[in-house]
Amino acid sequence: MNGSVFSPRLLAAWIAAALLTFGASLYFGNGGGGVMHPDTTGPSGFSRSAIGYAGMADILRRLGIPVAESRTDPPRPGPGGVLVLAEPPLDAHWLESAGSLLQAPKVLLILPKWQGQPSRAHKGWIDEAALLPELVPQLVLGVAVPKATVKRVDKVGAWTTNTLGLSPSLGAPVQLVVSDRLKPLVGSADGMLLGELAEKGRRLWVLADPEALDNHGLGSPANAAFAVALARALLAGTPARGGLVFDETLHGFAAPPASPWLLLFRFPFVIATGLGALAILLLLWATLGRFGVPQAAPPALAAGKRGLIANAADLLDFAGHRRAVARRYVEASLRDAAQRLHAPRELAGAALLDWLARLAHARGVQSDCVALARQAESIADGPGLTALARVIHQWKGEIVDGAPGDPNARRRAAPRSAQGGRRSG
Repeated sequence: MNGSVFSPRLLAAWIAAALLTFGASLYFGNGGGGVMHPDTTGPSGFSRSAIGYAGMADILRRLGIPVAESRTDPPRPGPGGVLVLAEPPLDAHWLESAGSLLQAPKVLLILPKWQGQPSRAHKGWIDEAALLPELVPQLVLGVAVPKATVKRVDKVGAWTTNTLGLSPSLGAPVQLVVSDRLKPLVGSADGMLLGELAEKGRRLWVLADPEALDNHGLGSPANAAFAVALARALLAGTPARGGLVFDETLHGFAAPPASPWLLLFRFPFVIATGLGALAILLLLWATLGRFGVPQAAPPALAAGKRGLIANAADLLDFAGHRRAVARRYVEASLRDAAQRLHAPRELAGAALLDWLARLAHARGVQSDCVALARQAESIADGPGLTALARVIHQWKGEIVDGAPGDPNARRRAAPRSAQGGRRSG
């Protein structure tokens, strides 16, 4: 193979693509692509903050109800188990995984309502909780139940529908859901606190207001009783090993892989793995032999007379002495022709040129050596130098050996001065 495998433009494109990919890996590796770090004070089963669910998990465990926090993606509830999606954050991970998560046989979706500010004085606590815009729970609900709407009211007068038989204690504003697709389990004239969607062999329960279950709400005995009743209703008729499984990957918790090598195939490390594989493929492409045996590189300097002449010509051309060499070649050719034709020794310069011109005319040589000598003195660098060298070489051959195709050219009588020259030689 001769030359480079890639053109300069293609090579530049590959380098630019590598730099862009490297920058993207740094960006996403630092958390630019979604939740990349655990939210220890958020609405997770590990969180002991006011908006967390560690209290609910502890109460249910004490009552013998299995509760687990899943750090695997996707989570795997046991037979009859309920997948709990506690206040999913509105990020890329939720939008990408919601379709598969909501297809689980039993799902409890708790809509978000509050956003906590982590405390600097107490690790795992929050200093304050701010009410999220109504659009946030609306977008989360829209992924699970299209066309359903979120509604907030200052107070609920009475629960006109309550299949659990227990009423929670909720602070203002109370968050409700309005939908024709959901069956009200706990609801009022304003909307549903708890609704059910049963279709295609799956059951989806939507809890509109998280204060009925979170740590802050469990400070009220009514809410603690409501949480236990809700868990038992969700698990009714399931095997003893079935339980509630909180999906904590939504909040940035991820279990380490069984083997460190598996990290190479997980985001964002899979980007580096792909770059390494691409580099190996390019290396193999550039080094493996193709189309038979690779062509041997030519020697730096050619051997033999022809190579020596060619190298000398290249050096002279590089030095810029083409004009001087052409003029010397013309002079040497004229002197050599005069010596071989036995020109009188006393002749030189213009006289010698005149003698050669008369002899050339007598032998039928077309070129004029006088004109060639003048041309050698005045010619400039360029293609004319090569043409001049060819003409003088042809002239020398014709005057010494005769024109091609004329075997009697050398037997022609020379001018008297030429004959005298031969006698004096």
